[in-house]
Amino acid sequence: MPKIQQLRRITIWGVGLIGGSLGLALKKNGFQGERVGLGRNIGRLENALACDAVDTVTTEVAEGIRGSDLVVICTPVELIPMLVQHIVESVDPQRDRIVLTDAGSTKSVLVRSVEEYLQAHGSGAFSFVGGHPMAGSHETGVSAARETLFENAKCILTPTENTDPDALAWVKNLWEFVGAIPYLLSPEIHDQLIGAASHLPHLIASILTNTVANVEADDGKALDFAATGFRDSTRIAAGSPDLWTGIFTQNSDVLLSLIDDIVANLIEFKTLLQTDNLVEIERLLVEARAVVKKRREM
Repeated sequence: MPKIQQLRRITIWGVGLIGGSLGLALKKNGFQGERVGLGRNIGRLENALACDAVDTVTTEVAEGIRGSDLVVICTPVELIPMLVQHIVESVDPQRDRIVLTDAGSTKSVLVRSVEEYLQAHGSGAFSFVGGHPMAGSHETGVSAARETLFENAKCILTPTENTDPDALAWVKNLWEFVGAIPYLLSPEIHDQLIGAASHLPHLIASILTNTVANVEADDGKALDFAATGFRDSTRIAAGSPDLWTGIFTQNSDVLLSLIDDIVANLIEFKTLLQTDNLVEIERLLVEARAVVKKRREM
C-alpha cells in the first residue's frame, strides 16, 4: 500500500472538531492530494471549506467517495455502521479496495457491527480499522478545529482477527502522519480503559454540574459562588449532549460497572465522614493527590 502522502484523495465524513482538525493537519504536514468533506449539512460543510479544513465538499455519498482510497468517518459513533452501509451501497464492488476507519469513542459494538456487515455485503472490496484519536475539546464544530490537535496525542487502533494487515498499516500511517502516536488495543479493552479514563469523568462532571445547579437558598445560588475549582471540574460537561448520549449507550455495560464502583466509593467515604475517621479521609486524599502529581509530571 502507498504512504498517505502518495494518495490522491482522502474523504472525511463529518468535518467538525475532529474531522476538521484532521483535514487541517493533513495539509499542514504536506498532504498534496484532495481532502474531501462529506456530510449531510451543506452549511456546515461550506464552513469547513471556508476554514480550509477540506478542499471540496458534497452531501452525495457516491460523489464524496469517488476516487478515494481512504475514508475517515468522524461522526457520532452510533451513526457509523449506517454510514458504512451507505458507502458499500454507493461503491462499485469491482473497484479497487477502499479502506474505512473512524474516530469514534467506543469500539466493541461498533467494530462488531461493521465487521459483520462487511463480511456479509462487502464483497472483499472494503477493509475496516477501528480508530480513536485521544484528542478533542468541550468545544464543537469546525470553527474549533486545530491543525496541531493530534500532535503527540495517543490514537488507539482496535484491530481484530478479521482486520487486514495492510489496512491497519495504512491507518496507522495516517495518524502518524498528522503527529499522533498509535496504540493497538482490542475493541473490548479499549472500551474498558476509555470508559474509565474518558466516559466516566464526563458523566461525573455532568452530574456534579446538575447537583450544584440545584443548590440554592434565599440569599443566592451555589452557582453564584462557583469559582475556578468548579469550572475546572465541570469543563467537559459542556460537550455535545447528542455525542455523549451515543457514547454512554454504546458503552453501557462498562459504564454501569464503573457507576457501581463510584457508588461504592461514595458510600465508603460517607461512612468515613459519619465516623469522623480523619486518618482514612486524609489517606484517600493523599493517594488522589499523588496520582494527579504523577500525571502532571509525565
